[in-house]
Amino acid sequence: MRVALLAMGILAAGCTELPISGGAPAVGQAPIGAQQALFTEYPARLFNAAAAFCDQPGQTVIQPNQNEVRCESLPDPESAAAIILGYNGTVEDLPSFVIAFLGGASAQGYVVTADSYIRVPQRNGGVQQLRFEDAKVAEDLSDILASAGGRPL
Repeated sequence: MRVALLAMGILAAGCTELPISGGAPAVGQAPIGAQQALFTEYPARLFNAAAAFCDQPGQTVIQPNQNEVRCESLPDPESAAAIILGYNGTVEDLPSFVIAFLGGASAQGYVVTADSYIRVPQRNGGVQQLRFEDAKVAEDLSDILASAGGRPL
């Protein structure tokens, strides 16, 4: 999946101000554009592969715990400038394209939410997440979860 797909979505982005981490969404409570799947057990292979995938220049793996991995990619300078200017961002902490996998146990099994958004640090210290609905990105996220053994929800 290419980060460039995420950049195209900025034109149709919806905005939310949310914490970056805080646990996986409950079944059926995924944010706009995110996909969920149910696993019979903890999908270590999925989390390991997500971290290994994030190895290009300008990409950073963030894995605060075993149930969460994010790949943050810096946009090109022109896109970064447009995002900063258009969404009250700051040059001290640049925006990034994010692909995240969040997991947690549920009564049905282990639920993983695959998510993508643009993270925009704000001048006031908060963080805005630009979200959008993109059928191709949703399909790609769903395919990743299914290929790791998850049953789409």
